[in-house]
Amino acid sequence: MGASIAEQMKPPSSLKWGWVLALGIAMIVLGTIALGDMLAVTLVSVLLIGWLLILAGVVHIVHLVRHQEERTFWHILTAVLDLVAGIYLVVHPGLGALSLTLVIAAFLLASGVARLVWTFASTLPHKAWRIIDALLSIVLGVLLLIHWPFTGVWFIGFAVAIGLIFRGWAWVMIALALRSRSTPMGLAPQPA
Repeated sequence: MGASIAEQMKPPSSLKWGWVLALGIAMIVLGTIALGDMLAVTLVSVLLIGWLLILAGVVHIVHLVRHQEERTFWHILTAVLDLVAGIYLVVHPGLGALSLTLVIAAFLLASGVARLVWTFASTLPHKAWRIIDALLSIVLGVLLLIHWPFTGVWFIGFAVAIGLIFRGWAWVMIALALRSRSTPMGLAPQPA
């Protein structure tokens, strides 16, 4: 009939906490290594984005060739822009990193201002955290712009490294939670 509470709390058998812990530790190690050479990580990230844009442009063009009814000016423009932007990033990864940093800075600034305006206009409670989030976004965007082009050399690599480290810690915490859930009640190791 119904499963017991202990059976419901048991994690799926396919999800082993040891593998999740190993994934988390690996991500933390990779993030820490990435912090050691943020320029290289920035360039590799820009090259990856460039190749993904080229692939997207090629797939889009193939789709447009095969489906004539969807061939509009905007579809063609999108495919061409994907290709041009991708080729630009692959051929000039350093300049691409500078350009992407400007785009990120503008995005952070604009989204922070928009969130701040929305927060003051809304009637939702607990505005303090949303205000802090918006202000941090604005400050980060302004700092990236003020210190550009220097920030273009390291910021993308720094963001990737910090993202890996925080995601790794999240997986470690999930693994520890899975481990504690998989330990039967009353059979947990006792402190010495």
